[in-house]
Amino acid sequence: MNCIIVDDDETSRLVLSNLANKINDLNLLKACENTSEAREVMKTVDIDLLLLDIEMPDETGVEFFETVNSKTDVIFITSQTKHAVRAFENDAVDYLVKPINLDRLRQAVEKAKRRRNSAEPSTGIGNDQYLFVKNKDQLEKIRYSEINYIEATNGYVTFYTVHKNIVTNGVLKKIEEKLDKNHFVRVHRSYMVNINKITGYDAESVKIGTTKIPLSRMYKKDVMGRLNNLTI
Repeated sequence: MNCIIVDDDETSRLVLSNLANKINDLNLLKACENTSEAREVMKTVDIDLLLLDIEMPDETGVEFFETVNSKTDVIFITSQTKHAVRAFENDAVDYLVKPINLDRLRQAVEKAKRRRNSAEPSTGIGNDQYLFVKNKDQLEKIRYSEINYIEATNGYVTFYTVHKNIVTNGVLKKIEEKLDKNHFVRVHRSYMVNINKITGYDAESVKIGTTKIPLSRMYKKDVMGRLNNLTI
């Protein structure tokens, strides 16, 4: 994975660089001292993974990552634990507290690697569309028509299907990019639903069978617009 470090502290950059260079799955391209420098690198090279400090002047790591291409994953680096919730709200692979050791970084990188391999792109046409989801040690084919809804929690994604539930590593944002938007809609930071499976809705939730799924303000306008087109 192409990787860059972004940290305003010179000692931290040196320590992280030494650790990253010991991990075979990482191709460390540069250690940047600020987000402006990181943006310049990302204009010319596709970056798979950021090792990103949170506490930086002018622009925090979280603020920077919110502007980054969604195909790039992030491991947040910090000296404090208070930012953990916001970090994971931004689909962070992991959250490392300084001082960082090689084993902990290697573990986080392995999570990033699993995430990138967790869901293969969908294929097929119409109602025969499907995707492959990593289920334990194998890839399992799931047809769109079998998926009721998808839930993301703590770095894992659960596919609730008509047959069973499948849990895999991943983040909803990346799975959303791979799914056909004619079939699926994001209703909440943690949920996507199959439009064809919705059995009812109101201003605060959508129903799939007897399951109520929260409808957040962030996604309400889009969801209501699409559902109102189907309403008589």
